[in-house]
Amino acid sequence: MTTNDPTATPDLSIIIPAYNERESLEATVKAVIAALPDPSRSQLVIVNDGSTDDTLATAEAIAASCPAAVVVVDRATNGGMGQALASGLERANGDVITWIPGDGEYDLSEVLLGLDLLTSNDIVLVKRTSRGQTGRNIVSTIMYGLIRVLFGFDASGYCGIFVISGTRWNDLTIRSRDVFFTLEVALRARHAGWKIAYVTAEWRPRRAGRSRVFRPSVMVRNLVELLRFRIALWFSR
Repeated sequence: MTTNDPTATPDLSIIIPAYNERESLEATVKAVIAALPDPSRSQLVIVNDGSTDDTLATAEAIAASCPAAVVVVDRATNGGMGQALASGLERANGDVITWIPGDGEYDLSEVLLGLDLLTSNDIVLVKRTSRGQTGRNIVSTIMYGLIRVLFGFDASGYCGIFVISGTRWNDLTIRSRDVFFTLEVALRARHAGWKIAYVTAEWRPRRAGRSRVFRPSVMVRNLVELLRFRIALWFSR
């Protein structure tokens, strides 16, 4: 693990999970740095999620010259988005925490429009404004409908990115370590009665590589965790 300044308390922590993102990670980090209000008071937590390419070496090279403090978390095996985010969030210590995928699908400047909303809300969820893949749209529509039935919560468009204060993050206990992780964040916030605000961000095609999220096995696991979570909430009353 590498840090530029491990003792600093940053204003903002950005988690960047990356699996085999050697071709896109450097450009993604440059875009992140350009979007930061003050890179010198920011922290990047780059999570190499068991990559089999040179993602780790790329992340370490970025850490050596980045104007923001950088923590590189090296996971020995690929655990997927939930485990990567959990590993990164364990190292984040900013006053405000968010995340951005290492493949460049979202622009951090759009996500950070949620910063001002945190003054009067507990958490800000990011909704995507477009996605050009019909299959994903159909599956997402089905999932959103099920969430509405089970939880009375409109999650339509939620891309999984959130903006939250470090204090509020510590109030949450997220048990999932799978693709359900980010949805559990939103549902637990809703269950706790938190004030939730929204910003929108445009989805963009990956800079390189191929997404591993939209697969039947991943969708089934997400559905199973969704039902388990609903049952757990019923029994917690």
